[in-house]
Formats: sequence, structure tokens, C-alpha cells
Amino acid sequence: MAPAELLFLSQEDVVAAGGLDMDACLATIEETLVLHHRGETILPQKSALHWGDGLDTDERDGRIMAMPAYVGGSIAMAGIKWIPSVPQNPARGLPRGIGVILLSDPDTGLPLCVMDGTVISAMRTGAVSGLAARELAPDARVIAVYGAGVQPRTQLLALERTLPALEEIRLHDPNAEQTARFVERESPGRPPIVPYDDPREAARGAGILVPATMAPAPYITADWFEPGMLILSVSSHDPTVETIAAADLVVTDDLAHETYHASRPLARAKAAGVLDPDAVVPLGAVLSGDHPGRTRPDERIFVSPVGLGIEDVAWATAVYRRACELGLGSRERLWNEPIWS
Repeated sequence: MAPAELLFLSQEDVVAAGGLDMDACLATIEETLVLHHRGETILPQKSALHWGDGLDTDERDGRIMAMPAYVGGSIAMAGIKWIPSVPQNPARGLPRGIGVILLSDPDTGLPLCVMDGTVISAMRTGAVSGLAARELAPDARVIAVYGAGVQPRTQLLALERTLPALEEIRLHDPNAEQTARFVERESPGRPPIVPYDDPREAARGAGILVPATMAPAPYITADWFEPGMLILSVSSHDPTVETIAAADLVVTDDLAHETYHASRPLARAKAAGVLDPDAVVPLGAVLSGDHPGRTRPDERIFVSPVGLGIEDVAWATAVYRRACELGLGSRERLWNEPIWS
């Protein structure tokens, strides 16, 4: 019997294996969400360590999540992401989210790879928004992004690829220094990124709103939701439940996972009695053509992409296979011979 070995991929290895290739990530996540819609995935609920019991404690105190999943089709991989989210970390010079992903052979159960999951997680989150925008607001010329942290960076990586008519990016973040750094770093090669002090003004006339913040309380109200607008609610607390109720169409990557966490937008709307769960459309149904998506130019559409373990496993698998082709990473031995077999 051969020794059991697994590949270890550092963050640098993940990047070298194409972890920042958004075009490939978009294709992988699209396949994954269609497979999920067709029942070719296994997706248990996330397990979470919460350091408090209030709706705003994750944004204040952080959390740790464990996200197991299996994806079928050409991906054919099982895995789990372990991802702490620590709001105080940026002040320490650390990422807020620090992910680790383990991939396992679904036939033997042997671990195949342990890799940095921070890049994987951020990229797949951006890809989901990019796919939703491509299907539901493909002609958008102006987008308003809320937040100037890591998530808005990958949101833009995806949106600039799926919105061919994009002309202007509006940006609001209450931290002026962080906003200035974001604009300087992210502007080259893109349509103008215009900072806005007033978040409400940034929304006026925009085709898409993209809140990706650590906001502890709602601030996007129903009067912001203009006819034809798409809201991509990446973070949790930004929209009021009245805003969600004003939508003509509500879409999510998975309703059961979205409503499982009390702070998520659709969970709050359901608890308030303003959401009809039967009317919520899976994004995979739109991507597969089983649902038409937008049917009127003036339709208000609200998308809440909660983020799923299948998305992490799928993109991690693509990166792992590319790393194997390129000979990246280091091999670590789990055992020479198993003690028990």
C-alpha cells in the first residue's frame, strides 16, 4: 500500500495556480450553481461559532464557520472550508476572513489537498454577483459599491467582466482614508471610480447597488430602490426589510441557507412576514434557463447571495487541479502505513 500524501498549497501557490483568474472562476461557479439547481450537489447547513447571540454580533465580534460540501458533474469533489471572520483583524494587518480548505476524494475519503481559502472565498463571492448581474442587469452602465474592503475588489473583478456597458463605478465607505486607497489601487484599467460621501446620492440613477460592508444596521431604504434597479446584497444588514418587500423579483443562491442565518436579508424579511419563500428564485434556475430572470425593464430585483460551500469546493478543486499540472505546492505525508485498516 502506498503512503497517504496530500498537497499543501499556500496562498502564493493558489495565486500561481490561477486563483485570481476571474474568467475561469465565473465559468466554474456557473457550472456549480446549475449542478446545485439540478440536485447534483450535497450541501449541509453551515456550522458556526458565534461569539454573541445578537443579530449584529458577527459584524462586531466575528465568527468562525465550517462549510462542508460535495459537488458532482465534472468537479466530482468533496471538501470543507473553515473560515474565521474577525472584524478587528485589518487593524492588526491581517485579513478579516482567513480561510482554509480541505479537499477529499469522495470515493476513498483520503485528503487530497489543504490550501489557503482566503483567495478562493473572496473570488467565488465576486463570481456569484457577476453571474447574477450578467443575467439580471446586463445593460447596467452605473454601479454603486458600498464598502472599500476586500469583497468589493472581487465584486469589481467579476462585474467588469459581465457588464459590457459599464461606464461609472460609484464608491461609498465611511472611512475616507480607506476609500482613497481603494480608488488609487483599483482605478487603473477600469471605468472611473467616483467616491461619494453620501450613500443615498451614490444610489441615485445607478443600475446596480452592491453593498459589501460590515454595517451593523440597515441603511438602504425602500425609496432607494428605483425601477429597473438590481440590488446585490453581498453583506447582511445593509437593506431594510421594506426594501426587500419592494422587490418585484427576489433571487438567492440557496434559500434554505440564506434564511438559516438570522442576520441575512431574506431571513430578516421572512421573520418580518414580508417574504413569500415560494416566490424566491434560485440563481441556478436563472443560469440554467429554467427561469427567465428579468421580464421587464422596470423590474426591481433583489439578489441575496449567501455564499455556499459548494462554491468554495468547486473553485478550490479547479485551482488544485491546475496546481497539480504545474507542480506547485508541497507534498505532506499523512502516514506511511495506516495503523488500522
